Amino acid sequence: MRDYKVLVSLSECIDTSSKRLLARQISTSLKLSGLHFFNKEIRRNIILIDSNDPVHAAEAISKIPGVDFTAIVRTTSSKYDDVVESIVETGTDLIYPNETFDVRADIKGSLPYLSRDIEFATCARIIGELGDKNVRQNRKNPSKIIYANIEDEMACVFYYKYDGPGGRPVGSQGKAVCPLFGDNESAVASWLMIKQGIFPYFLFFDFRPYSDNFHEKRVITIATLLREFLPIKRYNITALRMGIVIERLGQFCPSKILQFLINRITLRTTCAYARRIGINTIVGGENLEKNSLENIKDSLRISSNYKVQILFPLIGLSKKEIHDYSKRIGIFKFTKERKSEGFMTKKCKEAIIGLERKLEIDKIVEEILSKAVPIDLGRGFNDFHEILNRYFSQDLK
Repeated sequence: MRDYKVLVSLSECIDTSSKRLLARQISTSLKLSGLHFFNKEIRRNIILIDSNDPVHAAEAISKIPGVDFTAIVRTTSSKYDDVVESIVETGTDLIYPNETFDVRADIKGSLPYLSRDIEFATCARIIGELGDKNVRQNRKNPSKIIYANIEDEMACVFYYKYDGPGGRPVGSQGKAVCPLFGDNESAVASWLMIKQGIFPYFLFFDFRPYSDNFHEKRVITIATLLREFLPIKRYNITALRMGIVIERLGQFCPSKILQFLINRITLRTTCAYARRIGINTIVGGENLEKNSLENIKDSLRISSNYKVQILFPLIGLSKKEIHDYSKRIGIFKFTKERKSEGFMTKKCKEAIIGLERKLEIDKIVEEILSKAVPIDLGRGFNDFHEILNRYFSQDLK
């Protein structure tokens, strides 16, 4: 009864094959975090883990896509009396004088009692034992909640849970190239696709010496934070250096269309990079609140020339919703608002297409691809300074 385990509650969309993949990823994540575990029990809707450090194990596992939540639990049999005793014992240990509480039971499978039977009996017992301490039940807004997950012959009782991202295990739904630009949109778009089971291939454009180091630092910071959602032993982001190309373009390209041209070149290069590594999908951070429909259609036309599809997970989201996601995953304070490219007029578009013909744009794309540099993201944010020092110590050329 006193032995604590880590409960991993799985997302509702997890099937048998995804469950096996997720179990392997949990093992990898714990090893990457330097956490030891002794046993891993895979059940119908949960995974139970014995660890010498259940608190940190629960925190680490809660970042993995496919996990609904984790908790540190006491286990007992699913017999009615055992479940009631375990909940009452947990409640009397955790609830302090003048606090309110509630009990919430979740039953999976067929058992000779209902959730409300457990909730009614345990609340009555806890009030009876702690009534002289002014302890009261409050269903709407309790100070503390005692949870019970009951499945087949086992019950898990706990007080605190670490919410996970939900979704599907990384890699269970394919792969895509995810360009990062240091803004909320590209980062959140990448994270949403990771959450849906896509294995991401992060990519960013190094604009030095056209820009200072802040853009590159920002992108690498965001990449290290996103890397922590990936239960993978080794993971790289690819840097494509195009600052010298931009400086060359700026010598004869009118300033009012230069940004449009740069955006089209980065999109072409992203598509070409995806094709080069055998991937036919890229992720875009466009949304209708910030980007015009015509510009999005233009992006689709460009990508179709490379036989690459673009996924737009933010297309219907508002700026506030995107910022809320960014704060939830811990990257908001590191991002910078990306300027809206505005509406591309017909005259502007004709000028850009004319320039692209003169520039032999495919050769420029190949030139940028030839400057690809892989960056090992290590264990994530904890290795941030080492990653930056290693990258910026390299020759820019």
